[in-house]
Amino acid sequence: MTNIRRTRKGFPVHWTLHYIFPAELSGQVPAVGIPIEISTLEARMRTRLGALAVLVGLFTATSAQAGHHLWDTTEIFSNASGSVQFVELFTAANDEQGLGPFTLTSTTHTLNFVTNLPTNLTANTWVLVATSGFGALPGGVTPDYVVPASFFPTAGGTINYAGVDIWNYGAVPTDGVLALQRNGSTATNSPHNFAGQSGSVNLGAAVPMTQTWGLLVLIGAILLASSGLLRKPRGMATA
Repeated sequence: MTNIRRTRKGFPVHWTLHYIFPAELSGQVPAVGIPIEISTLEARMRTRLGALAVLVGLFTATSAQAGHHLWDTTEIFSNASGSVQFVELFTAANDEQGLGPFTLTSTTHTLNFVTNLPTNLTANTWVLVATSGFGALPGGVTPDYVVPASFFPTAGGTINYAGVDIWNYGAVPTDGVLALQRNGSTATNSPHNFAGQSGSVNLGAAVPMTQTWGLLVLIGAILLASSGLLRKPRGMATA
């Protein structure tokens, strides 16, 4: 075996390594040292490069796991009672599937996502957070995550996604048709889920059937009166 003996000269100037061969140990030949010197500057450079490689590796691993920070809230919707609501998020980037460890917080409630999205192909996709049963409504879309009724207040408040996107919004329309857009305008609601399904619900107040029938009867009476069918026949004697 090869034995290595190290000596240091003028610390921290350099290292000298002597290789001792088996023949030297038996005393058959004089010891022969082959010095290899490594300067202090070179040693420091190697140390720094090693540390840099470790940092790059940690950053790469962290980036791969942290794909969640490019989602933005784009639209919120509520009916008058708050029993039907949705929050829509959008991203233009891939590798943004890592929602699981993070939250969506309103002024009054918090949703823990818990699970990630099923794929890293997230560019130009939406995430739909909605109340239970939203997908069963006419024009509704199956939500990716479910929240309780009245998840956010309609008079105004804050929607905070993972601390990276915070929307301080104003009053939300509650007519059952219009939704509040991120730019502050209103438009007909247009929910989208991650699977690419889209729709639009109409929860406006329906006209009660009693009012509808009453209106029809009134219109019929007016038509009969105007047609003369309710007038007395000519020539009929009066008592």
